[in-house]
Amino acid sequence: NSMMSTGQSVTMTFLVTQGSTAYYNSAVTIDGSSVTPKWFGGSAPSAGNANGIDVYTYTVIKTGSAAYVVIASQSRFA
Repeated sequence: NSMMSTGQSVTMTFLVTQGSTAYYNSAVTIDGSSVTPKWFGGSAPSAGNANGIDVYTYTVIKTGSAAYVVIASQSRFA
């Protein structure tokens, strides 16, 4: 909670190189609290991209004390 001021944002990218069994990121936690992201396109991913690379991008916006909005997207590369 002390790393950002209200109104600040930070963007991060998370790359996942997948094998034949694909996984996907289904949870976001900030300061020990679960945050439900607002996903590009309106719905959260339900699978990873087998034998490819999945790229997750998250923008965290601090809206108040220990309060955050997270916008997220998943891109798939074969």
